[in-house]
Amino acid sequence: MHCPAVAVLRYNRDDMNSDSPHPANRCHFCAATSYHHLIARDQAGVMRPTTTLVCDGCGRQFEDKDAWRSGAGVTGNSPEAGKP
Repeated sequence: MHCPAVAVLRYNRDDMNSDSPHPANRCHFCAATSYHHLIARDQAGVMRPTTTLVCDGCGRQFEDKDAWRSGAGVTGNSPEAGKP
């Protein structure tokens, strides 16, 4: 059986969803209201959650939820790192 090197664990918390047209808890780039933690293999080959967050809307990777909200802290692994 082949295991992928990277997987994702998705969180879709009720407090992250909003009927508001401008929820406070949203991606600065695409306005998505949810994100997930990136899962990657550690040095021993075990799949573990990382601290990196991935937006469910645009796929950009962020260092933390404040960076996800503000647009700062896009990691170098994002599809369009550093692009507004």
